[in-house]
Amino acid sequence: MAVLGVAVAFGSVIYLASKGIALWLALLMGTGMLGFLSQMGLIPFASVLLEGLISPLTIQLVLAVALISGLSRVLKENGDLELLVGSLIALVPRPKALTMLLPALIGMINVPGGAIMSAPMVEENGKTPALDTVTQSAVNLFFRHIGYFIYPLHTSLILLSELLSVPKPSIILYNLLPTLVGAAAAYLTFFPRSAAPHKPASREQGTFVCIKQFLLGFSSILLILGLVLLFQVPFYLAAAAGLCLALVRNLQGESKTTAFLQRLQHLFTKGIDYKLTLAILALMLFKTVVEASGVTTTLTEAFLSYGIPLPILVVVLGALASYILGAHMAASGLLAPFFASLIPASALAPYTALLLVAIMLGYLVSPLHLCLVLTNQYFHLPYSRVVRRIAVPLLCMLAASLAQLLLLL
Repeated sequence: MAVLGVAVAFGSVIYLASKGIALWLALLMGTGMLGFLSQMGLIPFASVLLEGLISPLTIQLVLAVALISGLSRVLKENGDLELLVGSLIALVPRPKALTMLLPALIGMINVPGGAIMSAPMVEENGKTPALDTVTQSAVNLFFRHIGYFIYPLHTSLILLSELLSVPKPSIILYNLLPTLVGAAAAYLTFFPRSAAPHKPASREQGTFVCIKQFLLGFSSILLILGLVLLFQVPFYLAAAAGLCLALVRNLQGESKTTAFLQRLQHLFTKGIDYKLTLAILALMLFKTVVEASGVTTTLTEAFLSYGIPLPILVVVLGALASYILGAHMAASGLLAPFFASLIPASALAPYTALLLVAIMLGYLVSPLHLCLVLTNQYFHLPYSRVVRRIAVPLLCMLAASLAQLLLLL
C-alpha cells in the first residue's frame, strides 16, 4: 500500500504542478495523500510531520534558500550586478567569449526567468560572430545554466548535497569534466569556425581598475564561497554573512542608516522568494513522510529485482521528473530520498553528480522552463528549433558524466 501511496503522491504532485498549482501547495497535497494511503495513522503522521518541521536540516535549508533568494534582489538593488557586468565587458573584448560569459554571469544571480536579462546582451554581442537568432537563443539558454552544475550556491546542488550527505566540493569535482565538455561542445556547435577580425574595445579605465570593480561587485558571493569551501562554515551562516555584506554595500544618500533600513525593508517585502522557501519546506516534509513510510526499502528491492542498471535509472528518472515538473529543485527533492537507499556508499558522490546532470538536462528542455519560454519569446522562435540546437552539447555532457562514472566503478 505504501508503494501505491508514493506512486499516487508523485503523480499528483507532477500533475498539479504542471497545471499551474503552486509547487509548495502541490507538495503539501501530495504529502497528505502519501500519509493517508500509506496507512500510518493520524497520530504517527502528525508526529512525522512535526519531526520534519523542526529538523535542523529542514531549518537550515529553508534559511539558506531564503537568504540566497534575497541576495539576488540585493545585488541588483545595490548596483553590484551592474558593476559585475560592466567590468566584465571592459575586461573581455572578444565577442565570442563575452557572448558566453555574460549569460553565465547573470546565471549566478538566482532570478526566475533571468535569461531575459542576458538575452539583449547576447543579441548585441552575437552580431560580431554573425550568429543567427536560433544560435543566439541557444547560447543564452545554455550558458546561463552552464555554471549550475558546479556552482555552490545553486539550490539543487545544495539540496542534493544536504539530502544525500555528499560534500558540495565532491559534487563540483565530479561535475567539472561534464561542464568543460559541455562548454567546449557548445562553443564548437554554436560559433562559426571563421569570423571577421575585430578590434579590441578601448577601455576608459585601466585593467587594474576593472579587475577591482569586478571583485567588488562579486565580493558578497566570494565571501560565501570562501566561508563554505575554505573554512567549512555551515552554508546558511555563510549565506547570511554574504547577504549582510551586500546589504551594506554602496549605500546612497545623506543618512546611511536610513538607506540601510530601506534596503532591509525591501529585502523582506520584495527580495526573499517566499514561494521558493515554502517549496523547500514542503519538500522536506514530503521527504520525511516518504522515509517514515518505509517505501524506500521496498522500492530498492523492486528495482534491484528487475535488474535495471542504476546509472540508467538515475538518468531516466532524473531527466523525466524535471522535464515534467519544469523545476530542478522539485525533482531533486523528490528523487533524493529514493536514490539514497539505491546508491552504494562508495559511489555516492559520482552518482549524485550524475543525478544533478540528469535533472538539469531535463529541466533545460522542459516546456515549463521559464528561461526557455522567455528566451524563445524574446527571439521570436518556436520551442523545437532551440531545443534541437542545444541537444548536442547537452548529450555530450551526459555522455561525459556517464563515462566518468563507469570508469570509476
